[in-house]
Amino acid sequence: MTHKQKRGDRVGVTANTSVPGHQPGDKGTVLVGPIVRGGGEPYYIVAMDKGGNGTTTTIFRIDEIEPDC
Repeated sequence: MTHKQKRGDRVGVTANTSVPGHQPGDKGTVLVGPIVRGGGEPYYIVAMDKGGNGTTTTIFRIDEIEPDC
């Protein structure tokens, strides 16, 4: 994936996700990212729509989310 999300971007979870409790197609908004530590892959902190109160945040690798068009 070459697109890098930024704060405020709407994203959807891809089929590559390994995050428990999240399914492909789940939606959220990027809060922080991209974050790269130690030369690894970028990751993002995303506020997920699940839960309805906007306080559920999840960390995703770059290949686990995509732009929600």
